[in-house]
Amino acid sequence: MRKAILVAVLTIATLARAQYTEAAVASGGTISGRITYDGSPPNPEKVTITQDPGTCGTSRELDEWKISPTGGVKDVVVYLADIKSGKKMDLPAKPVLDQKGCHYDPHTQIIAQNADLQVKNSDPILHNIHSYQEGRTILNIAEPKQGMVVEKKMKKSGGETLKCDVHNFMRGSLFVAENPYAVVTDADGKYELKEVPAGTYQIGTFHEVAGTKMGSVTVPAGGKVTFDAKIKK
Repeated sequence: MRKAILVAVLTIATLARAQYTEAAVASGGTISGRITYDGSPPNPEKVTITQDPGTCGTSRELDEWKISPTGGVKDVVVYLADIKSGKKMDLPAKPVLDQKGCHYDPHTQIIAQNADLQVKNSDPILHNIHSYQEGRTILNIAEPKQGMVVEKKMKKSGGETLKCDVHNFMRGSLFVAENPYAVVTDADGKYELKEVPAGTYQIGTFHEVAGTKMGSVTVPAGGKVTFDAKIKK
């Protein structure tokens, strides 16, 4: 009985690791589109900075929403949620999240699941990076010294919002991806996912304020399909 249970546990673990497999993509298709703001875009909130103004400046417009004149939203992650096989997972094994000038650099980034994230502090002040997923803490790292780097393995997939507990105007996000079909929108809200095997998939968007929104898309062999979405605060 114990042997059977052990085999079952090992099988489940193997299946969990094998959720996405790399394989040659024949006649792959392309998904492209644009993510726009739903309604009238919010006016940027301007805050006065009292904590470490020598490094952070004395005032700032919060950058959680970056919206083009035509309504396109920058820094939205668009991803396929349920694809099981496809192109090579080519995200870096040791991505870097820097805290520089009291900004997250990059503001939004995609990280492969189980990658070792290098959390760096380039500022000569204390930062405390805090990330949340659906209200739950994922990262909570204090870095009091300039040049500090703390490595964290990113095991939990999905989108996370970022903030600094010392400087509440520091905002950002990251997305831990189970597969390589994830991309960040450009300054006009546009994106493109290439080499997608033919099929029907759940497609999602993640934004640090708007959260997650899901849809469905069918990709024809060797063809192109458009998926647009609207998000709001």
